[in-house]
Amino acid sequence: MENQQITYLIKGFLAGTLTPEESETLHCFLEDPANRETFVAITTQLVSYEPDAAVFDERLLPMLSDVLSVDKPVPRKRTFSLLRYWPAAAAVILLAGVGLWLLKPGPSSTPILAKQQPVKEILPGVNKAILTLSDGSTVTLDSTGSQVIRQGSTVVYRHNGQLQYQRPQSPAGTVYNTLATPRGGQYQVVLPDGTKVWLNAASRLKYPVAFEGSTRTVELEGQAYFETAKDAHHPFIVKAGNTSIQVLGTSFDVMAYTDEKQLEATLLAGAIKVEDHVLQPGQQAVVTAGKPVNVTAVNTEAAVAWKNGYFSFTDADLGAVMRQLSRWYDVEITYRNGIPPGTFSGEIGRGLTLEQALKILEQANVHFTVEERRIVILP
Repeated sequence: MENQQITYLIKGFLAGTLTPEESETLHCFLEDPANRETFVAITTQLVSYEPDAAVFDERLLPMLSDVLSVDKPVPRKRTFSLLRYWPAAAAVILLAGVGLWLLKPGPSSTPILAKQQPVKEILPGVNKAILTLSDGSTVTLDSTGSQVIRQGSTVVYRHNGQLQYQRPQSPAGTVYNTLATPRGGQYQVVLPDGTKVWLNAASRLKYPVAFEGSTRTVELEGQAYFETAKDAHHPFIVKAGNTSIQVLGTSFDVMAYTDEKQLEATLLAGAIKVEDHVLQPGQQAVVTAGKPVNVTAVNTEAAVAWKNGYFSFTDADLGAVMRQLSRWYDVEITYRNGIPPGTFSGEIGRGLTLEQALKILEQANVHFTVEERRIVILP
């Protein structure tokens, strides 16, 4: 593909003027990782989506020269499978927090966008949580400074957005602490056995300050990523709702929000047992009330994307997308006339402001109004 042609396609994308056929051609071009990297670099500089033609070409062509050649073949154009089965869906690729939205409109006419007021800047989530001690007292946590928290023989250190428990020398009975992140917050904790836990927004973890007995049991509501300390004689157990996940020593993610229809346990390394199903690395168990456990192979990177600083969607409906944004930005989501149809796939950085994230959604033909910290999705 010649530089001039790909320049035209990227300019058309940023201006929102690509035809469906041109969008498919650009998608094929971006299947090459080197091309995607270049695209990210370009659009990061031009994230305003209002490029001036002269300045755009001056920046674009030198960046393309390293990865393009005149005789580079153009991949055969293809139709996205989700477009084939859901004609009105938006095919979405979100790259490095900038966003590439390849759209194929449905048969209906183009809707008239509601006139938008400037969106008040709402920043992404940060490291913050509330620690509830065994006596019911609470400690507000953030990512600044250091602190030593003492409760009986238990010593807890707070430093750089992480709690770390020191194994007590003489534990006296089972004493529990609870770490809870609000909407718009995340936090890390190292449990007394050395297990590391990352808590996503709007999540709650209850755990003993010293593991005693034959098992190491914690209770989770929300989402957390675990790197458990190995101890074959004391299995690690995560209780989430009515589901119990048994672990020997492994890395896995559990998503168990009460506003989601299902629990998802994704194994990255080691082995876990979800009810009667033993998972292998790269598998995910989906638990839905009243249905058998469903175990499938998945992209584990997508399951832990939140921990690594970005959202990842695969054929997700708009409701699923907005629930994640709602928790991270601490905003309310309502729908004027139900959830609009369409599925979304791709990635977006969690470091964006809410305004930047909504701008990406707007490029995908999602229409909304903003009222303080409330987003109303329009038909």
